[in-house]
Amino acid sequence: MKLLRRFAPLALVAALLVACSSGSAPKRSTAPTTAPPTVATTPPTAVPESGFVAFGDFGGGRAQPAVAQQMTAWAATHRVDALVTTGDNVYPDGNPSLYSAQLDAPYAELRQTRPFWMALGNHDVQSGFGTEELRYVGLPKMPFVKDLPGAQLLFLDANHPDQQQAAWLNARLSEPGPPLRIVVFHQPAFSCARHGSTPAVDELWVGLLEDHRVPLVLNGHDHYYERFVSSSDVTYVVTGGGGQPLYKRRATCRNVPPSHATAQRHHFTGIEISGTTITLTAVADDGTVFDQATISR
Repeated sequence: MKLLRRFAPLALVAALLVACSSGSAPKRSTAPTTAPPTVATTPPTAVPESGFVAFGDFGGGRAQPAVAQQMTAWAATHRVDALVTTGDNVYPDGNPSLYSAQLDAPYAELRQTRPFWMALGNHDVQSGFGTEELRYVGLPKMPFVKDLPGAQLLFLDANHPDQQQAAWLNARLSEPGPPLRIVVFHQPAFSCARHGSTPAVDELWVGLLEDHRVPLVLNGHDHYYERFVSSSDVTYVVTGGGGQPLYKRRATCRNVPPSHATAQRHHFTGIEISGTTITLTAVADDGTVFDQATISR
């Protein structure tokens, strides 16, 4: 009897363990998510096939060196095949005498092994130096195409949105090619800061971007960060915090797609390509990651 009493608690524990192991697993929540199905905050685990850093509105700005330093740090641990700008690269007027200080020196380490692919902004062209600036970094006149493994970048001149560029864009997007096509231009399709959305861009180009379900559109002009996602799952990012003074977001903003993230911070945007997935990471001038998303096609 004493032996039975001694092992009775062990028998009870064993019985409870058997009962627990035979029960059903907790059910997972099936509550719907409010985020679009192609945008998430978890980055893919695949090794990137290619990548680049995107930034705009920077040349000569007080925060330009800090943002450049963070891009260099990013490139040490991430795939960076090119430097991609959304325009306003040389302030105040694109003068060639400023190229060395504003285009070369801040990005010297990055540019040793990487090309500089630019969109032109209003400050770049206002004194007639746009073509010279493109030539300085080895680029043709806009519009033009640049290819990376798994992706294609299409650069437009939003200083002069016109039907000719719309036809060019439609032809390029209609051609066989990689599933990931990224469109880059300066004046934004959608924005909620000082300049706001660009009517001519919206009229001439946005319909094509939506019809072709372009995964990602990168813009500048407004000096802040915002990420919009349309009903067609086109992601529009204003990344204009490369160094010049920042703009505030307006309290009221109409006629834009839903906003998924915004920040009044100096920053760059890291883009990595893995298969049919784009990983987007916004990094501030102090190294803080303040937005991240994945876009799949």
